[in-house]
Amino acid sequence: MAALFGGLISKKRPELRSLYMVMVMLLEVVSVLSLYIFVENSSYFFWHPYIVFLIAAISDFAVYERGRIGTREAFVEKLILWPLFVIPIIAAFVMCTGWLIKLYWKNIFVFFGII
Repeated sequence: MAALFGGLISKKRPELRSLYMVMVMLLEVVSVLSLYIFVENSSYFFWHPYIVFLIAAISDFAVYERGRIGTREAFVEKLILWPLFVIPIIAAFVMCTGWLIKLYWKNIFVFFGII
């Protein structure tokens, strides 16, 4: 759903793409935590962010719009730059953040004085 909503945002308001990507990253951290906080040794935990961001990148309408103007730039961005460089970095950030919160979630409550 986030990928489809991102496609709509990039079509209607392309200037909000960066803000939306940050919001999706935070949503993915929460999603990874809610799904895997009590699960040990889940291989899907490591693939979850990459799959989500790959679907979001494929549904990005603004790149396809630029592809009509210059096909080489859109081709390089969609097939080489995003899947091999950008998405693994973003997915690694989400995974590491989710993993650290998963390991130390009890200490976060102590740090903020909730418990």
